[in-house]
Amino acid sequence: MGVFNKRFGEIFSAQLTSIIGGLIAGTILAVYKNNILLIPGMFILLPGFLEMRGNISGTLASRLSSGLFLKVIRTDKKNTRLIKANVFASFFLAFLVSFVLGLIAALFNYFVVGSFTSSIILLAVIAGVIANLIEIPLTVFTTFYLFKKGFDPNDIMGPFITSTGDVTSILSILIALLLI
Repeated sequence: MGVFNKRFGEIFSAQLTSIIGGLIAGTILAVYKNNILLIPGMFILLPGFLEMRGNISGTLASRLSSGLFLKVIRTDKKNTRLIKANVFASFFLAFLVSFVLGLIAALFNYFVVGSFTSSIILLAVIAGVIANLIEIPLTVFTTFYLFKKGFDPNDIMGPFITSTGDVTSILSILIALLLI
């Protein structure tokens, strides 16, 4: 067994994807920073919002991967009650956390700046819904795909979800800004 075995390659490629995704998300954020800074309290919302996407989707990927390894979830049946429950719980949790993050940003803005900006709550919720509509199906599909191809999703999905979550979150915030 050499140093560069299959697991090392999986982990290395996942970390490389994470770095590239972080660079893309940072570049998008730098290019559109003037649009994002229009709403007071965005610096309070943004870190938690970016972190939330990777945590919730990463947990979903981990639960699916564990179910696949334990043979509780089968790759040929994706429409089971267990998968639906996990997807619903992830979506609901992300919606709730988006609302709470928006509320915290609005309250912080009120107590520090003296101005209550309710639009930041709506922005967080809309951006959270948009990001989840992209990220959760991507997580389910990629976890099943990697497992079918013989890879260990536990090694790959964490960095992958973190990087795609960052890009998705930034883009969803920009789309929510356009909608508001």
